[in-house]
Order: sequence, then structure tokens, then C-alpha cells
Amino acid sequence: METEMEMVSAESIGIGEDLTPPLSPISYSLHDAFLHSHCSSCFSPLPSSSSPNPNPNHHHGHGGLLYCSSSCCESSHSPLHHFSSSAHLLSPSLEPSDLRVALLFLLQIKPHFNSSYHRICGLMSNRHRLLTSTNDDDDLAIRIRNGARAMAAAAATDGEFLLEEAEAVLCAVLTNAVEVQDRMGRSVGIAVYDTCFSWINHSCSPNASYTFLPPETPRGGQRCCLITPSSSQPFDDTPSHLLTGLAGGPKIVVRSIKTIKKGEQELRQSELWSKYRFTCCCHRCAAHPLTYVDQHLQDSCRSDDFVTEYIDDAIDDYLCSNDTESCCKKLEDALLNHKTRLHPQNHLSLKAYTTLASAYSSASAIAMEDEDGLKMKRFSAAYSLLLALQTHDLFLHESSLIASVSNFWIGAGESLINLATRLVSSRKWGGCGCGCRSIDIREANLEVLKEYVLKCISDIIGGGKVWKFLVGGNGYLEVVPMDMRWVESKTVGDDECVDGQQVFGLGAHCLLYGGILANISGGHDSPLSCYVGRLLDEL
Repeated sequence: METEMEMVSAESIGIGEDLTPPLSPISYSLHDAFLHSHCSSCFSPLPSSSSPNPNPNHHHGHGGLLYCSSSCCESSHSPLHHFSSSAHLLSPSLEPSDLRVALLFLLQIKPHFNSSYHRICGLMSNRHRLLTSTNDDDDLAIRIRNGARAMAAAAATDGEFLLEEAEAVLCAVLTNAVEVQDRMGRSVGIAVYDTCFSWINHSCSPNASYTFLPPETPRGGQRCCLITPSSSQPFDDTPSHLLTGLAGGPKIVVRSIKTIKKGEQELRQSELWSKYRFTCCCHRCAAHPLTYVDQHLQDSCRSDDFVTEYIDDAIDDYLCSNDTESCCKKLEDALLNHKTRLHPQNHLSLKAYTTLASAYSSASAIAMEDEDGLKMKRFSAAYSLLLALQTHDLFLHESSLIASVSNFWIGAGESLINLATRLVSSRKWGGCGCGCRSIDIREANLEVLKEYVLKCISDIIGGGKVWKFLVGGNGYLEVVPMDMRWVESKTVGDDECVDGQQVFGLGAHCLLYGGILANISGGHDSPLSCYVGRLLDEL
């Protein structure tokens, strides 16, 4: 009988808790594009250098790899990390980082490899599915076999391997590896972690997320693992604790983004059929009719293909030419067109809002310090706030959106505070008497705090004056529906004016709320939480 590969909660867990201690990878590698700009151990950016000569702050290891510190350099001095055979990995079929990680993995298990290709160190290889060709994806099986041949040829310098072994390990990497992101959200490399992480099941509506730890910040708080395998049945395979040849690597922590009952499965997002040959049957994918979130994200119009192409072209033109005026006109014309009117939470609308916020911000940066420049700042802040509001309404129905929504609230807060600097010379936060100014997001009860700050935001926006000030003179923003159930809107008279302190207060609350969500999803020492903490300390 096959052992079930899933993790369940060992106890009842609250929101925003570490479910695992910091986990080190079994195998890891940077993508080629980042080998000379990031540390080959912890994946953090290397100190920049203005000279063409090697930066004296860089630490050089075997094979020309670079490290950010002596400790990272020393931790990766294992012969397995810098074996000569890596230079022989010549295969155009797969990403070089996939092959490097698979070859590192293969060399580690060499003393312990058994005849089973179904699991490697407890990790499912998915070999049968990935190598079974179908009419529309023969290419994947071919690419895997070509990659395995390249691995076997490269590994021949370190000993003989069967082609089947290389195929199984490569399939295990493709099935279980995760993209490692830097502080700006770019994928800089990949890593494979042991069963404590890789056995966590997939869901499109997860109750947990994972975050990569900044190497310079030691993780505090929860140190024990709060999740456990659902079955204690042993399996005949190589235990991952025997893989002691590789050190270093980017550490990962899994955190709860919902309350989790004892025995409940932990869930993680992953790519599905195209990479894993996996058809998702989670409650969100199986829902009929569609869930609230998917109904709004996929809300279609009669000319959906045309609108998609038009919006994408407008965004591409802006990115290529930086013509902010043309971009804003095209996008707002598309949003205003009554024949193709999109719901504000349609994925195309959200994509347009993101670009419009950026375009108006760029326009304000080059505009004169006059009414026209102020208008650009108002519209940029309005689109940033609109993006946060609309995605937050979706987040209330689907907590897996927490990381994206956190970024949108932080962006709205920064944009509003930037606008407020044009309106008032001295900024004061806390004039509404709510007490939010004294909150320390690193110490407070996050779940209670989240609702408290959100109520303050709802009161400010529901008052109507700030929103009316932000959107005045913009044809689309003045008519976009704002019927969100969590905001109690009030009618605003034409003669009511906004105070610059109200704009600043709303921006500070948005920044605080985004920081709370970042704390829940990534922890108080995550890069984003630390960034927000510094901004709040300066207010």
C-alpha cells in the first residue's frame, strides 16, 4: 500500500503563526542570469560595484561562484556544491538551474540510492506521469530525457549512473522544486526542500503560505514544527537526513494565513497540469457555480478578446515608450467603453489600475509643481487606492490573495502620503483619535488589529470626502462603482472640502494595514514587514 504524502496540523493553530522552523534546502541553484549578481548560497543580492573589477566585498568560491559573506562561502565549501561535472551540463532542453539542482541531488544520494524510482528521499518523482507522452505534450518527456542524458554524461566524471536514476531525480526536482524570490519578487533561483515542506498538499484556496528568510535576520518565535505527516507508515526509501553533503541555501518558513484545526491539511499553491500532470480538484476549482472571487476575476464581456488585446497593447506601448499620456487615455477609454464595460474586479481592470497608478505617478514626477502636477498625483493615489480596495474585497472571500493585497495596500499608503506632502507642510497622524499611531505591528495581536485598522479605513473612505477629492476631473474614476459591503458610504455635498491631514491619515492607515497583512503572511522579520516598519517609524 502506498503511503499518503500529505501533512496535517498537529494542533489547533491561529492566523499568522510559523508552522515550521526555518528549513534548509536539499539542493539549490541560482538561475544563470543571477549567478554574478546574487549570493550562490543564500541568494541575497551582492554588494554592487561601480568598477569593472571584481568587488572586494564579494567572496569567491570554487568554480567562480560568488558569495555575500565569508559564512555563506564557508557553508557552501562542500565538494558537492562545486563539483567539476557541473561544467559538463550541456543541454538546451531544460533550464540549467533545474539540471544543476538535479545533479547536486543525484550526487548526494549516490551512496544510498536504491532500486525505487517512485520516490527519492520521500519526495514523489512523478516519473511515470511526466514521461508518459500525450498528443499535446510530447515535448516535455523529450526534454526530460535529454536533460537526464546530459546529467548522466556530466556525472560520469564523478562515477557511473544509470540513465533511469538521472531521469527519476530530475523528475523529482521538476515536481518538488520551488522558485526562490528575492526582495523585489523576482525569481532568482530554485530549491528543493524535504518532506516537511514538499508533502504539503496543493489547493487554490490555501490556509498557509511560505516565505523566504532574509539571511541577515535570525528567525524568532516558533521553532518547532506544528505539522506532521498524516500517516506514520514507513516507506522503503533514502531518508533525507542522510543527505549531509550540501550546506547553505535559502531558508524557507511556512506560515498560517487562516486558523487551522488540528488534523487539517496544510495547503500550498503550485503549478498544475503543464508542469506536474496534476488536475486540481480542490473546493475552489470544483465549485459550481464559480466562487465569488473567480466570478469577478473572470467576469467577461462580449468583446473580451478585443479588450484583452487592446489593454495589453496599451501597457506594452507604455513600457516601451514611457508615453504616459497615451497610455492613460487608451486604458481609460477601454474601461469607459459601455460596450465592453468590465467589472472593477475583473483581472483586466486590476491590470489596468496597476498600470494607470504607475503611469500617473511617472507623469507627476516630470510635471511642474502646479495644479496639473497635483492632478497627476491625485489620480495616481486614486488608482492605487482603488486597486487596494477592489482586491481587498476579493481577499475577504479568498485569503490566499494576502501577499498581493498586502503590496497593494502598502502601495496605496505610500502614494497617499506622497500626495499629502503637497497639501500640508506638517503631517500629523492620529487626529481622528483612533489610537492606531501607537500600534506596533511587531507585537500586537494581528487578527484583532487587522479588523480594528480596517474599520478606521472604512470610516475614512466611507465619509466620501477623500475619495471625491482624489478622483475629481477623471472621467472613469468619477463613475467607477464602489459598492463594497465592508465600506459604509455616505453622500458628500459639493461644498465639502478635504483636509490634507485626512489624506495623510488615510495613507498612514493603508500603510499600517498593508504591514499587518505582510506580517501575517511573511512574519515580522520578512523584508516587506521590516520595510513597512521603517516607514511607519518615520511618520
